[in-house]
Formats: sequence, structure tokens, C-alpha cells
Amino acid sequence: MSNVSCLEKETELNCKNGFCFKPITLEAKTLIESYTKPWKADCSDLTFANLFIWGTEGKMEYAEKNNVLYIKLDFENVPVFFWAPIPKKNTVVDYKKAIYDAVDYMKEISVEPTFRSVWTEFKDMMKAACPELYVMETDIAWDYVYERESLATLKGKKLHGKRNHINKFLSQHPDFVYKKLDKEMIPDCIALYEKWLSEREETQGLEDEKKSVLLALQNMDALSLTGGGIFVNGQLKAFTVGERIREDMQLIHIEKADTDMDGLYPMINQQYVLHECQDVTYINREEDMGIAGMRKAKRSYNPIYMVEKYLLSLRDLSDAKDLWGEKETE
Repeated sequence: MSNVSCLEKETELNCKNGFCFKPITLEAKTLIESYTKPWKADCSDLTFANLFIWGTEGKMEYAEKNNVLYIKLDFENVPVFFWAPIPKKNTVVDYKKAIYDAVDYMKEISVEPTFRSVWTEFKDMMKAACPELYVMETDIAWDYVYERESLATLKGKKLHGKRNHINKFLSQHPDFVYKKLDKEMIPDCIALYEKWLSEREETQGLEDEKKSVLLALQNMDALSLTGGGIFVNGQLKAFTVGERIREDMQLIHIEKADTDMDGLYPMINQQYVLHECQDVTYINREEDMGIAGMRKAKRSYNPIYMVEKYLLSLRDLSDAKDLWGEKETE
């Protein structure tokens, strides 16, 4: 029995309008990746690890129909929505029908039909098949992509502040140790996360994040994840977890550090890149979710480009209120 079983609610097969949605389990990895991996996307959403760790307890489910993979998302306070239908690469599919099959499903369950976090290539495919669809940029979901060399060396005027933070950390903790993350370090990672969580004024949604972090740590081998941690005086003070999503790109899923130590976040960022990302060109550090502090931090690392994502719908939703359920965090 996999570690996910204790964290996922029991879900009966959800069949409606020709779709039979199933929970994202480790057993589904091969099937799902047979659809997603051939696209060689730089988009963080399309990795199986992302689906598995963030889609627990029914938040994400998948269905397969006519050589097309569908991902349905059902988050608290957000109406059910789909990602773009993902056709099996190098097969002939009626993509317009695939889109409207999903539309009909959403209508059947009485939600506004929307396709969200649609990566640019799929946005173009959807518009080619259905020119009548409305397209809206959703920059809160755009991934930040950086040059690996830039994050490893922190050279240049724009990253001067990051170098200063790291130099301050090194001056105070010259005997720090970086270790590749292994199973023996999981309790330390959870203890560090608990400390980080206890210091948050706003904890809404963070218990769910904790479950996702635990899933990632407990299933690193099965998910092909790598991680690293920084120890100071024998105690874990920061850790990060990521995966190779393309031959030339590493994706960072999780990064936590003891906020009492100056420069620890830039330090774990750099150390993971130096030790676990030697042979890639790009680092994807995912989206900022519209959180002002996270946006400022991710922009401060000088991304080389953004992985743009869009919302597609049957009508203009640019003036719709609370489109993402909750208002963006200031």
C-alpha cells in the first residue's frame, strides 16, 4: 500500500457524460506520463509529481477518453475547472470535440466552463480548434524560469543583494553542511516545516501544503524527486525538493528554511542548484500565486522568461469577480 492511502479520501469512481474520473495515484503514473511527457513542456503543472502531491484528497482527478487525457481540479472555494485536454502525442484526435466534451461535463455539474493554467502551446491548439473561445492571461499562474548559471554564480549587479545575503550567512555559519536529502532526513524536514508553520500569522491552506510536502518526501524515489538540506551545528535548517522535467530543465517544488537565519533561503537555493542541477540550462521555480511577497522574491532573481498560462472560456470573464475563488493575496 502506498503512502498516499492515508492522506487521500476514499473516492468512488466518478462517471458522468462519458468521463470516469479517478484519483491521482502512483499506479496512474505510467498512463498519465504517456500523455504528458512527450510534449516536453516547460510548464510545472504537467508533471506527474505536481499532480500527485498537490492533487491529494480529490483536488485533482484524471480521465482518459478517445486518446485524450483530462485533468479536473476541485479546490475549496474555487468552482470545478479543467486544464487543457491533453491529446496523446502523434495521434489523430478531434480536438474540438475533446474541448466541448469537457465543456458539456462542466455544464452538467453547473459550473462555468473554464480551462485554466493553459500552457501557450495548448492555448494555441485550443484556439485553432475553437476560435470562438475567449482567452485571458492569468499571470498569477505563470512559472518563473531562470538560467541555471545565474542561480549558481549570482553574478551581476541585479543579484548583488543575493550575494550579500549569502556572504552574511557564510560569515555567521562557516561550518554549514549541505547534504543530499534522504529518507533519514524526513523527520527533520517535517520538524522544520512545523516550526515554519507555527510562525505564520495566516495558516489557511497550509495544512494542505503540509500533506503535499509529506507526500513528496515519502515518495521521492517513486516520483523521481531529488532534494537537499542545509545543516548548521548538526540541525537541519533548510531543505528543498525538485525534479528534472526536461533534459535541460529542473523544477523546484518545495523550498523551506528557518526564517531566523539571514540568507538561508538564497543559500539553499544556490546549494541545490550547485549540487543537484549541474547538467541543466534552466531552473523553473513555479508560480507566485498572486502573493505579493512571493512575487517580489521570485522577480528579484531576474528570471530569463516566464512560462505563460491562460484561462479559456466560452464568454468574456475579464470582469468576473473572485474568478479564482479567493481574492489575490496582498
